[in-house]
Amino acid sequence: MLNGRYKIGICQWSVSVEGPDICRYAADLGLEGVQLEIGTVENGFPLSRPSVQQAYLESARAHGIRFTSIAARVTDDYRMTDPPGTEDSRIVWEAIERSVKAAEAMGIPCVMIGSFLASDIKNEDDLVRTAEVLRDACDLAAGPGIVIAAENVLSPEDMHRLAGMVDRPNLRLLFDSQNYRLFRGHDPSEIAKRLAPLLCDQVHVKDGVNGRISSALLGEGDYDFRRTMKTLQEIGYSGWLLLENYYEQEPLRSRNADPKQLILEDMRNLMEALSQ
Repeated sequence: MLNGRYKIGICQWSVSVEGPDICRYAADLGLEGVQLEIGTVENGFPLSRPSVQQAYLESARAHGIRFTSIAARVTDDYRMTDPPGTEDSRIVWEAIERSVKAAEAMGIPCVMIGSFLASDIKNEDDLVRTAEVLRDACDLAAGPGIVIAAENVLSPEDMHRLAGMVDRPNLRLLFDSQNYRLFRGHDPSEIAKRLAPLLCDQVHVKDGVNGRISSALLGEGDYDFRRTMKTLQEIGYSGWLLLENYYEQEPLRSRNADPKQLILEDMRNLMEALSQ
């Protein structure tokens, strides 16, 4: 645990490590946790299978790794904003349902549901429909005590509206250090200040250059990463800081062919930002 307040983990999709071996990979780097994903509909949502869950749990125990949450990233490709009864709506709900059940079976405290790409919230109808899906997800997750963490780039006013429309105590916001400015031009530091009461205990940390997502080591991009980390400290945030740079993609890959070296450098950059 860093400074007694922060634990550092990594998002499963930041590297191309297959299956449960992500636990060994993370432990070798000195990381404490991993954010998993339920997988794709095309592959049958692999993490929903008991045998796969057991393999992950055994690997986590062997390597001292904690799973922070399960991400239902299917919403990047299928529209959560579509009306009930549509094919996209059915696929999104199946992913959410399977994610909640997997989280319960594996003792994972949180399920993340994003509103990006196909599920971007562009208008009032999208906001209303997203609130409906998140409310149903919260109700499904309430029994086993699981938090539903929305990740989006809404303005503080609209995020507070969304939270009021959902009106469930287990809805939180997963904050991201780059997305707000990248996709909407919002100041991440101001977002963090104004939405502090809604934040869950997990934050995605990444940086970028030239309008590209996850394309620069922390503090070396265009997104004022150090100021955002300072703001998180000022508002009293404590919990997970989850690395989400794309270490095996360009332009980072050209910097070092070994993604582990890039991750270690990012860990040093993160610790330096938190010590200032």
